[in-house]
Amino acid sequence: MALVLHAQREITLKIAYYGVGLGGKTTNLEAIHSQSRPESRGKLVTVNTEAERTLFLDFLPLELGTFRGYNVRLHLLSVPGQIAQDS
Repeated sequence: MALVLHAQREITLKIAYYGVGLGGKTTNLEAIHSQSRPESRGKLVTVNTEAERTLFLDFLPLELGTFRGYNVRLHLLSVPGQIAQDS
């Protein structure tokens, strides 16, 4: 999904990772976080269960620079792949 704010000259792209449990969604975000420049990335936010499985979502914001005068941001999200959480 893209959000374009012309008055602020900003473009935000949101990409959601969805797939089977243990498919590598969180691992992919961790790799992107570790290989991106510290000044262009935000904090990788993860909410895990005790078993290190994603409970709610993972979120990684990135600044990509400018394109035709617009600041471009990327919001990467991954959502849980497991069907249910046992209590």
